[in-house]
Amino acid sequence: MMAALRRRDFLFGSAALAGSWLLPVASSAAAPRVVSLDYGLAQTLIEIGAPPVGLIDTQGWYDWVMEPTLPQGVANVGSNYEINMEMLQLLQPDLIVTTPYLEWIRPQLEKIAPVQSFPIHALGSPPYPHIVAATTELGRLLGRAQAAQALIDRTERDLESAKAATRRLAEQKLAIITFLDARNIRVYGPGGIFQDVLDRIELQNAWTRKTNEWGFSDAGLADLIALGDSHVFYMDPVPPDVLAGLDGSPLWQAMPFVQKGHVQRMASVLMFGALPSISRFARLLAEVKV
Repeated sequence: MMAALRRRDFLFGSAALAGSWLLPVASSAAAPRVVSLDYGLAQTLIEIGAPPVGLIDTQGWYDWVMEPTLPQGVANVGSNYEINMEMLQLLQPDLIVTTPYLEWIRPQLEKIAPVQSFPIHALGSPPYPHIVAATTELGRLLGRAQAAQALIDRTERDLESAKAATRRLAEQKLAIITFLDARNIRVYGPGGIFQDVLDRIELQNAWTRKTNEWGFSDAGLADLIALGDSHVFYMDPVPPDVLAGLDGSPLWQAMPFVQKGHVQRMASVLMFGALPSISRFARLLAEVKV
């Protein structure tokens, strides 16, 4: 099960620039019917007032995304590695939005509706500017330009508010981790939205080792000794057997951040999310009690 979660978590991407050839879709009398094959794109569509009629793995939204609330009636079109083509046809979309990680099924998708792919992550640079550009372009394509700009402006305000509210956290370095199992951990750094938020609100990341193009390092439990007595946040969802194992782990109990009481659980934030995930992560940091 964990292998499936890792694969799904790894593949969930987000958005970037789209082509102007799709403009006629936005000019139709009725609101365009859009299917999203990506959670980050779906977040953006909901926030700009153009919610998708179909989405991959709708149930998984409540484990990985959380915000914004998924509107009722959004059809489940399968998983990101097994799209339900029959459901897609029934939905009769005007547009399908996706990421480069589903490029392998693009020919099948294009038989149903125009397809636009939005790359953001693994581009060798921070994703935040690409997310902003994608938000702007989605707003333009769907006739929601003002709503898209409002979302961008609101995110900027959220970051400014979080910056003011997190000065107490600036006194020590932070680390954001995800438990894959009791021995394997994902530690976040440059190249992902968590680092983008830390940079924008002027907090220091305790993890200084190299991260991959997705913005995280795969580490073992012993590697966390490098975090010292920094403030460590482990993010939901946590595999059910992990916490019980840590309670009895001499290695975990020997970690300086554990001995100092500098470890806290944090609610789930979509690591490959768009602006709503950035605001959510910033707000969760602002709400931390230290």
